[in-house]
Amino acid sequence: MTSLRVLVVDDIELARQKVVRLLTVNDGIEVIGTAANGMEMLDAIARLRPTLLMLDISMPEQDGISALLKIPSENRPLVIFVTAHEKFALTAFRVNAVDYLLKPIEPALLTEGLTRARRRLAEGMNQNSSKVSAASPPVRITVRTDNGLRVVLLDDINWVEAVRNHVAIHLPGETLIVRSTLQRIVGQLDPLMFTYAHRSAVVNVRKVRGLRPFGNGDQRMWLHDGTQLWISRSCREALLRLLAG
Repeated sequence: MTSLRVLVVDDIELARQKVVRLLTVNDGIEVIGTAANGMEMLDAIARLRPTLLMLDISMPEQDGISALLKIPSENRPLVIFVTAHEKFALTAFRVNAVDYLLKPIEPALLTEGLTRARRRLAEGMNQNSSKVSAASPPVRITVRTDNGLRVVLLDDINWVEAVRNHVAIHLPGETLIVRSTLQRIVGQLDPLMFTYAHRSAVVNVRKVRGLRPFGNGDQRMWLHDGTQLWISRSCREALLRLLAG
C-alpha cells in the first residue's frame, strides 16, 4: 500500500482536529502537520514535503485555491479539497484535485478519496498533470445506472441535478438516474463547459438560450430544450464568465 504524508489545512481548529481524527482511522496515513491559513500551508509544504493536502477553500485573507496556485505546478502535492460549499467544485477540479469533499465529511467518501490519491501517487501523477487535462478536456463520462454502465457524451448533457441520494443527468429525450453525488459527477465534467446554476444543479453553458430577470434581483436561465433554472447570486458571476466565452 502506498503511504500518504498528509498536511491538513483549515482556518478552524475544531475542523482540523476532525479531519485528523478521520484520517488516522485509515491505514497508510501519516498526518505530518496542520496549518491554519495559506501562509502557514506554504511554509509547512516547504519544510515537511507532504504528498497530500486536505485543504479547506474558504479561509480569511487567502482562499485555499489561490494559496495552492502559488506553488509551482511541478512541486504541488496532491490535494483533496474539504469545504462546506459546493459552488467551488468546478474551480477545484481545474487544478486537478483528487477529490472534493463536503463538510461534514462522510468517512466512506474520505476513504475513497484516499484510495484515489494513493493510485495517482503510485502512477507517478501529480498536480502538474492539470496541464494535460487543460489541453485535452474530457469528451465523455461513464456512469452506472440500474441498467448497467452507460457512456454519455458531454455534448449531450443539458444539465445535471442532485436528487436526494442520486444524481439526475438530463439528456435530450431522457433522464439518467445515477447513484452518486453531484460533486463526484462535477469532477468528471469539463469546467469550461459546465458551471453551477445553484448548489444543486450544474448546467452545460452550450445549452443556455438566454437569461431573464425574475424579481428581487434574481435571474433565471432558459435552455434550448425549454428547461428553466434559477440562478443563485453566488453562481451568477462564474456562469456569465463562461457564457462570455
